[in-house]
Amino acid sequence: MRSRLIFAAIALLPAGCLLDWDSLRPPDGGTIDSGPDVAPIESGKDVTVVDASDGGDASTCSIQLTINEVQADGPLGPSDEFVELRNGAPCGGSLAGWTLRYSSAGGSSPLLLWTGQAGDTIGAKGPNGYVLLAGYIFQTPDGGTVTGRISSDINGSLSKNGGGVGLFDPSLNLVDGVAYETLTTETHPFIEPSNAGSSGGAPNPPSGKSIARTPDGRQTDTNASDFQIATPTPGAQN
Repeated sequence: MRSRLIFAAIALLPAGCLLDWDSLRPPDGGTIDSGPDVAPIESGKDVTVVDASDGGDASTCSIQLTINEVQADGPLGPSDEFVELRNGAPCGGSLAGWTLRYSSAGGSSPLLLWTGQAGDTIGAKGPNGYVLLAGYIFQTPDGGTVTGRISSDINGSLSKNGGGVGLFDPSLNLVDGVAYETLTTETHPFIEPSNAGSSGGAPNPPSGKSIARTPDGRQTDTNASDFQIATPTPGAQN
């Protein structure tokens, strides 16, 4: 009896007092959100997470340089010489402030041969990821670009009878080095590993030949195993 009275009362209420449920629905007929929008992560998609606590940036990439090949004495004489730098990173970058230095077979105080200038750059890993620092007479076989000169006369800077070159970043940190025999010191500044001794360097590059990381870019931090005597391939893969 009571339920009949309630329904009767509702029926007598004015239409404006009844709750319009359709007015509470979203325009598109969907459901009412209960909180902020959250984008679901699709399975099978790569998701990059950046740690903001240390200022991380997922797009950050730095060049990774090594000394990849050295010719100390070419067909044209002592200054027909070159040092090839290789970039192992998937991005290119500036060489401004980078330096190349030379130390004799006896481990002399490193002599500055080259300093990167503001316009000097290297490409990403691949065909453009090489840079040539060359002697006074040296010319690339295909007429390509020499980024910097490491000698200013026909006497050259690199000895074919032993020595070493070291590559330094703009903060003067030694990034890579190779010493080649015959060394007359147990503690050459550019030998890898540093305790290799006088017989732990790469082989001497004969006239017209080079010492090259073989295969291209090989880096075990051991000069004696990373470098082999090779036919020069300046500015290209070994």
